[in-house]
Amino acid sequence: MADHIYIFRNSTLINDNKAQSIVNNTKKSIIKYQNIYKFSYNKQLSVSDLFRIKKLLVVNHQFMASEISQNNILLANRSNYKSPWSEKARQIISNCGFDDNLKIDHLRLYCIPNNKAFLKIKSDPSILCDNMTQLIFTKRESIIDYLYKNIAKKKVSKLRYISLKSIDKYNKSMGLALSNLEIEYLKKAYLKLKRNPTDVELMMFAQINSEHCRHKIFNSKLNVNSSGKLLSLFKLIKNTYKKNNTDIVSAYSDNCSIIKSNRTKFLFTDLHSKKYKYISEKGLYIIKAETHNHPTAISPHAGAATGSGGELRDEGATGLGSLPKVGFTGYTLSNLNIPSQNNIWERHSTSTPSRIKSALDIIIEAPVGAASYNNEFGRPNIFGYFRTYEFLLSHNNKKTKTIGYHKPIMLAGGIGTIRENHSFKSKLSNGDLIIILGGPSYIIGIGGGAASSLSSGSSSEHLDFSSVQRDNPEIERRCQEVINQCVYLNEKNPIVSIHDIGAGGLCNAVPEIVNESNMGAIIKMSEIPLGEESMSPLEIWCNESQERYVIIIKQKDLSEFNDICSRENCPYAVIGHVTKAKILCVYDTDNKTRAIELPMNFLLGKPPIEPINLSGYSKTKFENNEEYRPFITCVRDILSLPSVSDKSFLITIGDRSVTGLVARDQMIGPYQIPVSNIGITASNIGSKNGQVLTMGERPQIAITNPEASAEISLGEVITNIASAYIKDLSNIKLSANWMASSSNKNEVEALYLTVKKLSEFCQHLNITIPVGKDSLSMNTSWSDKKSTKKVESPVSLILSAFSAIDDIEMYKSPEIKGGGDLFLIDLGDGKDRLGGSAYYQTNNILSDDVPRLDNINDLNTFFNLTQDLHKNNLITSYHDKSDGGLFVTLSEMALSGNKSIIINKSLEKYYSDILMKKFFFNEELGAVVEVSKKNNKHFYDIINKHNFNHLIIPIGKTKIEKQPSLIINSGKDFKISLAEIRKYWSKLSYDIQKIRDNPKTAKEEYACKINSHRNSKTPNYKVSFSLQNMSSKKKKFGHKPKVAILREQGINGHKEMAHSFLKSGFDAHDIHTNDLISGNIDIKKYEGLVACGGFSYGDVLGAGTGWANKILYNDKIRNDLAEFFNDSNKFALGVCNGCQMLSQLREIIPGTEHWPKFVRNTSNQFEARLSRVKISKTNSIFFKDMEGSILPIIVSHGEGKAIFSNNKFSKTAIINYVDESNKVSMKYPFNPNGSINGSNGFTNNDGRITILMPHPERLYEISQYSYKPADWQTSPWMKFFINAREWLK
Repeated sequence: MADHIYIFRNSTLINDNKAQSIVNNTKKSIIKYQNIYKFSYNKQLSVSDLFRIKKLLVVNHQFMASEISQNNILLANRSNYKSPWSEKARQIISNCGFDDNLKIDHLRLYCIPNNKAFLKIKSDPSILCDNMTQLIFTKRESIIDYLYKNIAKKKVSKLRYISLKSIDKYNKSMGLALSNLEIEYLKKAYLKLKRNPTDVELMMFAQINSEHCRHKIFNSKLNVNSSGKLLSLFKLIKNTYKKNNTDIVSAYSDNCSIIKSNRTKFLFTDLHSKKYKYISEKGLYIIKAETHNHPTAISPHAGAATGSGGELRDEGATGLGSLPKVGFTGYTLSNLNIPSQNNIWERHSTSTPSRIKSALDIIIEAPVGAASYNNEFGRPNIFGYFRTYEFLLSHNNKKTKTIGYHKPIMLAGGIGTIRENHSFKSKLSNGDLIIILGGPSYIIGIGGGAASSLSSGSSSEHLDFSSVQRDNPEIERRCQEVINQCVYLNEKNPIVSIHDIGAGGLCNAVPEIVNESNMGAIIKMSEIPLGEESMSPLEIWCNESQERYVIIIKQKDLSEFNDICSRENCPYAVIGHVTKAKILCVYDTDNKTRAIELPMNFLLGKPPIEPINLSGYSKTKFENNEEYRPFITCVRDILSLPSVSDKSFLITIGDRSVTGLVARDQMIGPYQIPVSNIGITASNIGSKNGQVLTMGERPQIAITNPEASAEISLGEVITNIASAYIKDLSNIKLSANWMASSSNKNEVEALYLTVKKLSEFCQHLNITIPVGKDSLSMNTSWSDKKSTKKVESPVSLILSAFSAIDDIEMYKSPEIKGGGDLFLIDLGDGKDRLGGSAYYQTNNILSDDVPRLDNINDLNTFFNLTQDLHKNNLITSYHDKSDGGLFVTLSEMALSGNKSIIINKSLEKYYSDILMKKFFFNEELGAVVEVSKKNNKHFYDIINKHNFNHLIIPIGKTKIEKQPSLIINSGKDFKISLAEIRKYWSKLSYDIQKIRDNPKTAKEEYACKINSHRNSKTPNYKVSFSLQNMSSKKKKFGHKPKVAILREQGINGHKEMAHSFLKSGFDAHDIHTNDLISGNIDIKKYEGLVACGGFSYGDVLGAGTGWANKILYNDKIRNDLAEFFNDSNKFALGVCNGCQMLSQLREIIPGTEHWPKFVRNTSNQFEARLSRVKISKTNSIFFKDMEGSILPIIVSHGEGKAIFSNNKFSKTAIINYVDESNKVSMKYPFNPNGSINGSNGFTNNDGRITILMPHPERLYEISQYSYKPADWQTSPWMKFFINAREWLK
């Protein structure tokens, strides 16, 4: 029987700014859409059901077919009812009294009254639609059909057998990317097995043996110059481990490398008592970085999101399970070609094939995908890079060849923590259960491993679509919570082994996890959870649905594992068991037919790899025409170049504070300038020790000198990381990510030279590369009616560097203090080579006169010198010299401190225009340090001690002036105000934001950035109470009252909240909403309840709405919580998502009639900032004696705008956002979400129950501040929590 279909429409009209900017339509006909919900149910809805579903969807209108007009356009999901949004919406609705078999989909309905705009979109649907993940309907009849008719079920594709003579043809048609040697290997093996292969087996074999998974080029035997002496690229990397492996626990054998660190206090929860506890134990950290290039090229948001998600799963599945801590991302693209810019270096850009997104599309969509994934999962993103490069090598009527990144680099990496006794996977035993943890299987990502090994543009559109993955970070959060709970059990951890499901899906993960123990497996496809009906055996076994892990446990542990999963709302399924027989046997869904029956040594026996003969690298040929341009013009262009310019648009969309572990993010100084050299994470919340990370890459140098690119990339990570006190170079560990176009033999030669050089230099410096990844199909080829086009990337090495550190506050940032002297430490020794520089890039010049690391010992001495300077506390600021050269280094230091820099006159180095350009724009390795005048003598003593005088140049001084500027005294003096520098440096960020976000708020922020440097004033903070006695107050508490740290699926901010209450005299307990439903926990036994931040149900149907409705539609919890809230001896707090949830429980919380609801930020974007708030007079128990204080506070939300039933209620706010003059502000970004009067915190009438959108718990420790006044030794937000403890007496 057909389902009943209901269509609901939200009447709110939403601007599509991106489409508007492309159509370039008049303001009279702004492109807008409405949210449409398609609800399918197995029975007709009653009047009360209709009322309830409308309330849940926040709609008041049932939409009829007669209302659809000719100028409507419908945007739908290709996956219709199968999207992650639909899965979470279904959960929410079924929690509220509906049957579990409902279906719901979320669509957009555009109304385009302007006929010209309508026709333009109709002719180019990509203006609105990502055809890899969406469907578009432009005809009224097709819209009606899609909305109001049941979708026909797809016919089931059965298991197919492929004859041996047809393997070649099947290989090409399915894009398997099998080599001739591999096909011959297959034919011989199946002749021996005396049967034909199944389609599932061939697809599985292709994924397991893809370049992406097997790294064939790095493992190939290399014959260099016919010497007969064979080596491999991977062996060159491993030589660094052979040289130095003293503190490495694991390398090359698991998803991540495991490194020894300082002793730590591990925060965990006792599974049975639910108590949060700290335990002191040996500290280990894990490191990883990988790329997700092909998926990001064809579907940027999903590609980058699943790139971050895949790296997160790699971390979580290391050893017997680990906990991700902090992340980083990076992007390398071709020219952006933003229409309004008309940049000189973009005049000869090459178009893109239809299925590959433009660089502009990628930078608009991909960072949001990666950031939103990290945000929902709950991992702070604290570092990154962004570069564009494109150079036209040759062009005629028939052929165009370009160096560039039409196939982009999207890099994701991170640091995690692992317990010592979980470092290695256990051996499997016969009968052990094989479990899938996570979401169901969808027809997505089919053949993704092989697809990423192909040249972009060479596969069919159908195959590209099939290989696109889709993201669901909220369910990965649930999976991670299951892993966490298992890890918390320590030696009783039920996980025997764990493997992420990534490239190739189950067909890769299951064979690998059992083969590690030299075992086999029996699997039943009928037990694999499916998200779609009618999936074929190949689709079930080989799809790359994300957010899944393969876990092996003992039969005896299944009950406990089930309890953990049930509590976390995390789906799992037992799909088979481990066998002694070394055969993989997979039954079709009928449980009879064997879709796969293969010996393990055939599957993972590693077919032969063709050796590579290297005969020598040929240098790239090029021609240049340099035209003279004034110094100021060059400055403006360089400041505008993506690799140089303000990266705020990439940073403020990502949470940088969740977990409470971040001690240094990208943002520097009182005006939060994104120029940090490093990111730092604490080992545990409040610890003194931790880990530092940074990155280095310089691919444009590799175009003319591959070896130099390795030298400068390595030099950059060291000049970056040297801003922290690390002690010894050997403490640094690298992840090396390699990109190249392996179809070009000369680029393979270049790759060899780059790897060899990096290996040699790392061995010399005692630095190890214990982890890395390669992606060696970095080219895009296609033909149009007129010509063939090829865009090829140079060898692109991206290094990520990590080290344990003893003191997370022992580093120097680029923020100058003023009144000091500036010194350039010049590792280029005055050579001032301009090849590969931003200056040459903006002038379209290619040169082989590139920076080199001419003396490797200088780098060693440089590092030792900087460590000595840190140890003696002799420098007040530090910034490396890299993209844009010395001029940009000085500009960023000046902006960070909002102070002037005055450069000394030099007749020798930069007296003429030509010399000025060479001196200030070269990108030789080095750093600039600020030294206070009182420390000059001691500074020179240290220089002399290291015999480094010849590379030290006193270049100027820092000064506090009313109107800060950068002054260069030369033959013709040069002066530029910091306001003008900021105007050009931040222009790119503004241009992206006005397309991607709300143009109005983008314009406001751009103006604020420029105005912040028109004078040297620093925002003033005010603390209305004493900070001196906080620690003594904590010590006086004896009894520890119980506080419930409440969470729901998708909540990720509970541990930092628990820490804040633990350290303030409470006994903190980890309570899930499901504990209240099951009756395992009696909330009346707790004196406090705290609802934490995160993304419950992924913010589907409104932030906090799903969580609130789960409570309101369950009589037991509703009544229990109503009683709790009405008890005058109890308190409650809601922060961020917890604030949004509690604000929707007003009907059961007394004295909250004035509370608002919270909706999408005015900027239309997630906002992560260090904002400033003024605390009003209030009876909130949390804010006792804090009235009048003006404090920094962390903001991290997408739906924080307060909307009131009556605007007069905004005056009841207990905190308000203020501007740099400490006035309550409506101006963005001082007011990050657009709430009336900056109001973002409220309390009930008697002050016991408080809700806040910002995060005081993430600033409990003084080390958690991105910026703070120099005299603060204790965090003022500590009082917030101590007040709650004192209220209980």
